[in-house]
Amino acid sequence: MNPIYHNLEFGITCIDTQHMRKDFVAAYLIKDNDRAAFVDTGCHLSVPTLLATLDANNIPRENVDYVLLTHIHLDHAGGAGELIKYLPNATVYVHERGAQHLINPSKLRKGVIDVYGELFFKQFLGDLIPIPEDRIVIAKDGDEITLGNRTLEFIDSPGHARHHVCIWDQASQGFFSGDTLGVSYREFDTDQGELIFPPTTPVQFDPIIWKNTIERLMSFKPKYAYLTHFNRIEFTQHSANMLIQHIDGFVKISEKLKHSESRHKAIKEHLLDYLLAISTDHGVNLDETQQVKLFKGDLEICAQGLGVWLDRNSS
Repeated sequence: MNPIYHNLEFGITCIDTQHMRKDFVAAYLIKDNDRAAFVDTGCHLSVPTLLATLDANNIPRENVDYVLLTHIHLDHAGGAGELIKYLPNATVYVHERGAQHLINPSKLRKGVIDVYGELFFKQFLGDLIPIPEDRIVIAKDGDEITLGNRTLEFIDSPGHARHHVCIWDQASQGFFSGDTLGVSYREFDTDQGELIFPPTTPVQFDPIIWKNTIERLMSFKPKYAYLTHFNRIEFTQHSANMLIQHIDGFVKISEKLKHSESRHKAIKEHLLDYLLAISTDHGVNLDETQQVKLFKGDLEICAQGLGVWLDRNSS
């Protein structure tokens, strides 16, 4: 198995974008009848890995028709502007709420720097390159595109973010789900299957809308979810129930602690306890230090998102 990309069935390749750590952020390459598309891009620093994957799979750059973005969080879309410079025939598809931020990414840049600092931005994200407006198409709910001999359909999927779409692939009976169908790291797989939990990232987390979205996606009866975090998993009603259960669990923690003096710190601590507990129940045998290391990045952004949600609902 190549450490950077994993060739799956149905002409789909999972690419480890090498963001932050190994097996953390995936982009996908779909090939059908000599035409190709990327789903998500990772950040600016991930682009050389995406181009190397094209080369390794003998796909000419001019054969890439689409760059399909599930949403505009920078671990998903931060590399899009840089990537299309190398793909002369590619069109970028994105939710209408995200398009303007790709054309003029100054607010995205400022938002990340305000939260994480300029050093983090340069070291872990690299840059944000504007995308020319004439290379962007709005991905509306129910829109379909053709790639080679297969059909891909966009499904509006708010809950994690209002600018989120999932992409239904008829050929594999799977969703390219971005963050909507959860986070599931392969290190936590056990005989019970995959451990799935919600990324409650700021600033648009909405648990009720998210659960409605999951219910709608399950009406397609998917076999697979192609997760950004991380790789393809079989996705069943049990998977959906697990995700919904943990959305409710995260909400319960945040509501319990909404009046805490050090609310953010308290939510992070309780989220970690919750994740370690469900990991134990799932039969994960990694030692606690390893688990904390794997959960670390999610704890910060999940706690931030829950805090924003609490503030929005108290006003």
